[in-house]
Amino acid sequence: MDTPDLPADDLNDLERRLAGWRPSTVGLAPDAMLFAAGRASAQRGKARLAWPILSGCLALAAGVLGVWLASERSERRALVRALEEQHPRPAPANVPAPNETRPTEPPAPESYLSLRRAWEQHPSDWANRPVPPVRAPKRPASPERPIPRAWQPADRL
Repeated sequence: MDTPDLPADDLNDLERRLAGWRPSTVGLAPDAMLFAAGRASAQRGKARLAWPILSGCLALAAGVLGVWLASERSERRALVRALEEQHPRPAPANVPAPNETRPTEPPAPESYLSLRRAWEQHPSDWANRPVPPVRAPKRPASPERPIPRAWQPADRL
């Protein structure tokens, strides 16, 4: 430890004795100390088996749960099939047969379907065509109410 150079007259007796002490370097070998520290950190103990055992238990639990859920799903599907065989679903009454044609009314001229069909037939006509304005539905006028202000008395509202 480096000590600052202090004037001797500012130190009391105890401080002077402590300032004079220096650690002994006898028996200190930095390489041996680092080797011993590395060896101690790499020593095997009981804790080195904890992580592999824990990981194996978690993998086993995941496998067991996966097998259990797969069997539950197959049992549920078998139960649904058995119930459908016992009680078949009635055919919907309003669905036309696939070969029947239903009369349909043509789409409105400003609907998306009619505009899309017109664009598909003549896309070059639509390059510089103005966009028709959208007509918003008219709402009934709401009665005007004054905006409350902090300085207005409540009876004026």
